[in-house]
Amino acid sequence: MDEKRVTGEVKKVAGQVEGAVGDLTGDRETKAEGQVTELKGTVENLVGQAKDAAGQIAGQATGLAQDAMKQGRERLPNADEAYRRGNEAVRSYASTQPIGSLLFALGAGYLLGLLIHGRH
Repeated sequence: MDEKRVTGEVKKVAGQVEGAVGDLTGDRETKAEGQVTELKGTVENLVGQAKDAAGQIAGQATGLAQDAMKQGRERLPNADEAYRRGNEAVRSYASTQPIGSLLFALGAGYLLGLLIHGRH
């Protein structure tokens, strides 16, 4: 649990108490300060809840990504090696033929642009 949830709840309760004291004594300023403190506590508590939720989502996403990697490696056990060989081949070609690589990349980008946006 995020610390802001606890401190926010404490501020909220303190603000409620301060507001009640102001209400009982007829002190409008104390009542207003209590309401402001209560509101600040509520906001801080909500920030803590949001941080907790974000942490849970990140944990779930990490778990899903790890599961996907595991399944991918089980189904395609040689994928890592194929990727390394392909990467090395492209790197070798690009270092020996930089102009050809540049022209190929420009052409591929142009064709992708046509496919995505069409000819308008």
